[in-house]
Amino acid sequence: MLKSASTLARSLLIRPQAFRLCSSSSNSQSAPVAGSEDEPVVLENNPYTKEPRKCLLCSTGIELDYKNSRLLQQFVSTFSGRVYDRHITGLCDEQQKKLIEAIAKSRRAGFMPIFVKDPKYARDPKLFDPLKPIRPHSFA
Repeated sequence: MLKSASTLARSLLIRPQAFRLCSSSSNSQSAPVAGSEDEPVVLENNPYTKEPRKCLLCSTGIELDYKNSRLLQQFVSTFSGRVYDRHITGLCDEQQKKLIEAIAKSRRAGFMPIFVKDPKYARDPKLFDPLKPIRPHSFA
């Protein structure tokens, strides 16, 4: 019968008195603790995982309101008046749906023009570059 490798090594090959671990003090006579230094380190969380990506509105905590036409205009094309897609704006699916509903409600209420951007909003800071999308589109 064959013994397991660990019991064979303990009984025949390795005698704790003759085997000395590398340490700073050569006079230590204590028996080596099996596996204390050789056991794998268990991490609580993976250091290589990417942080979950949050959209612009979720990370800043901005609520979409149909009366805030200044914010809504930045997600609308200045040339055609169409709402930019998710891959350009970088919004999550939930916020993109809320954005479309808020823009439609704002247009019905008369706060936003339907096709043309109001000239007084032309100097607003750009939240994103529509010609350089955050994520590539599958059809482009």
